[in-house]
Formats: sequence, C-alpha cells, structure tokens
Amino acid sequence: MNAELLLAATAKDFFFDDPAEPEPVTRAMLADYVYRWEARTPVKGANHKWVLSHELRQDKGGILTDWEWWELVGSGFRGAGLVQTSDDGVLFERLAYFDRSINHPA
Repeated sequence: MNAELLLAATAKDFFFDDPAEPEPVTRAMLADYVYRWEARTPVKGANHKWVLSHELRQDKGGILTDWEWWELVGSGFRGAGLVQTSDDGVLFERLAYFDRSINHPA
C-alpha cells in the first residue's frame, strides 16, 4: 500500500476502476485513493493482508492480462480483479466485489 511505489509501476494512461469509488481512479488520483483505502480498511477489521487465488494469466501481443479472486483478510472485502500490464507498466485494474454471505447464510 505504498502510493509512490504503485505510481511508479503505472503506465501514463493508467486507471483503476473500483466500484466503491464514484469514478475511475486516474494515475493523478492514485495516491489519494490509496490513502482513502488505508483509512477505510481498518474500520472493516482488515490488516492489509491479501489472499489471492484462482489466478489466470495470458501473455498476448505484449499485454499481460491477469485475473484473480482476492480477499482482504479480516474484512468483508472480496471479489475478482482484472489487471493488464505492458512494458510501460500497469495499464488498468478493474475490481468487482462479491458478498459470499448471500449464498452461504450463517
């Protein structure tokens, strides 16, 4: 969750599409987004430990596409992410959130 390190890894036209945000996060907005995320997650009981699974990758035409299931340990945050990168860095990331409690009542 280092905003400067994340920014250095992004392409010039990077955007991050998080449905929890009112609009896609551009490269210029990324640092502010990271700070909001860091403030939001402890309230949900999270400690910034991520579990990634069910990862699928495709390297085609100079673009690496990565899809994975993600969970933020200790929180209700879980879902799927789609990330595309090139030699210029991360092009975009799109998140989807899921609530497994809907399918698995307590």
